[in-house]
Amino acid sequence: MHARSLSFPAPGEIEILAAEVDPPGSGELRCAAEVSLVSVGTELTCLRGQFDPRTFWEEWVQYPFAPGYSMVSRIESVGPDVTAFRPGDRVFSFTPHAEAFLTAARDVVPIPDGVPADHAAWASLAVTTQWALRRAGFALGETAAVIGLGLLGQLLVRYLRIAGARRIVAIDTDADRLALAVAGGADEVLSMTAADAVETLRGSFDVVLDVTGHPAALAGASELVRPLGRLVLVGDAPRPSLQHLGPRIVADGISIIGVHAGTAAEIPTPADPWSTAAMLAVFFQYVVDGRMDLSTLMTHRVTLEGAPELYRALEHDRTAHLGVLIDWGDRR
Repeated sequence: MHARSLSFPAPGEIEILAAEVDPPGSGELRCAAEVSLVSVGTELTCLRGQFDPRTFWEEWVQYPFAPGYSMVSRIESVGPDVTAFRPGDRVFSFTPHAEAFLTAARDVVPIPDGVPADHAAWASLAVTTQWALRRAGFALGETAAVIGLGLLGQLLVRYLRIAGARRIVAIDTDADRLALAVAGGADEVLSMTAADAVETLRGSFDVVLDVTGHPAALAGASELVRPLGRLVLVGDAPRPSLQHLGPRIVADGISIIGVHAGTAAEIPTPADPWSTAAMLAVFFQYVVDGRMDLSTLMTHRVTLEGAPELYRALEHDRTAHLGVLIDWGDRR
């Protein structure tokens, strides 16, 4: 089978590749893409290739690099020994942007009926943000601030509302993103940076979630946390050498918690039942019952041919882009 995919052959370069996809082997599935979500901030960082040595970014991004990790597809054929899936099943996987691909059956999750493909494509980010609240030990009635209202920030606002936050304050400098946060459940919004918010909100929150990945945000974010509160870093700064700790981290006993979806459990245990698959099940249920409506966050839809132009537009100005989907069409 002939299939196309996206590639970053070198920093700043975008290419559409074509290759044959073999029939599935033992334990494998051959899948045809329906829609994949562009993780705007992460993929731009991968495209630019500007990150500090010894970071996760340097370890992960090896050129040529295949971007993307939020794929909704249908199974075209199954390999020997695969019994849990059959052709036609819809599945989610952490697969790069590709028209068709092989994957291990153990690496996909079935998408329930009632979950639209456009919503299912957010599943990888839904795991990251759900994992952030679990890592923070977020409790009913606590207060929270979300700094940065891109894809992850918008999801966090919605999860915090579902989780019973007493007060949710969303901070960003873009008016449209602030309005979407209000629609998603934020009690208050501030059109300013984290540093500017310190004057009026110093020490106000049990949990502060920095989703910007921007070096300048960390110090200000830390000053918004109450003594013995938690600062959660959901955005992984590609240049951590430029970050500075706030002045009260030690004196106020603030905990700094890093969040990456790759640290979630693969296999649930009684001590840690929240595996990636378990968190995906929660997200899908919230979509089905209407508690997680992402329809207003879908801002752009392109075909593969339009993807290079999309990335160039994102490099110029990404503020208008949130839910950016690559539509692969119907190959059935």
